[in-house]
Amino acid sequence: MSELFSEIYNCYFQVIKSLVEQKNYITEGELQYRIQNACFEESILSLLPGLTENGWGFYERRDGVLHSRLSGNFHVPLTGLQKSYLKAILLDEKIGLFLDETQIRQINAALSDVEPLFLPGDFYYYDRFADKDDYANPEYKKHFRTILSAIRNHEYVDILYESRQQRRLHHSYLPCRLEYSIKNDCFRLLAVKSHTHRNPKVITLNLGRIIEVMSTRIVAPKIPDINSLLRRSCYHEPVRILIKNRRNALERAMLQFANYEKSTRRLNEDTYECLIYYNKETEAELLIEILSFGPMIKVAGNETFLRQIKERLGRQMALGS
Repeated sequence: MSELFSEIYNCYFQVIKSLVEQKNYITEGELQYRIQNACFEESILSLLPGLTENGWGFYERRDGVLHSRLSGNFHVPLTGLQKSYLKAILLDEKIGLFLDETQIRQINAALSDVEPLFLPGDFYYYDRFADKDDYANPEYKKHFRTILSAIRNHEYVDILYESRQQRRLHHSYLPCRLEYSIKNDCFRLLAVKSHTHRNPKVITLNLGRIIEVMSTRIVAPKIPDINSLLRRSCYHEPVRILIKNRRNALERAMLQFANYEKSTRRLNEDTYECLIYYNKETEAELLIEILSFGPMIKVAGNETFLRQIKERLGRQMALGS
């Protein structure tokens, strides 16, 4: 049985969908660039002939330019699989953070005859922390949507926050990114403090600890490069892990560590080396995530991280005995 979601065919689908929806003219050079930028080096060999008049007939060549043959009212309908996936997503309790109740009702009504691709009960999370975020809490939803709006509009917000030591902190922040932690089943905000700080650094706030958030309507004069700031906050030496690609370990690892900057290369037929860059705030969670893979992952460095792995395993062995 073929996979429902394929990395290769999904990216082909996405680039063709974007081109079809453009309903405009395009040069062959730009068409080649769009394909190579979105897919793989060899993709041009199979997609380009299909997108010209010699293939699927989306374009016709006039005056050296490819013109779309599609009418202005043409739209790409959802496939049955896409509808089934959307129906499943609507069952996730986190959907209420992005859509209001009216929107959810309308989409459910449009998909009333569609079976969900999967159910929440189909998944078993064996290594999660118990103190997850309360996604149904009206205040939590309000905070989430205010922050999401501020990220989209590049606006500063005032946040009243309670730390782990139960200290209340009040600062003005520029929200940059919302990050979801599978391990903790919670959202975190990556933000920088107000423009009065000359050397901004990334601050991580747990949304569940936010007491109050208010929009200032002040737009940031310059958007910080969050990726660059995160790289600067990382330790100089990454964690070096070796992944045995058994029981789908490589794919699971790439998904698990998707929120970290990393570099992966193949060492031999079934072993891959992955360098993961991290900082102090993500160190403990990364350690737990790596341990959850058991013998499929071996930590080969750095020495500081390796020592913490050994200490944690030693404590677990002591508790077991």
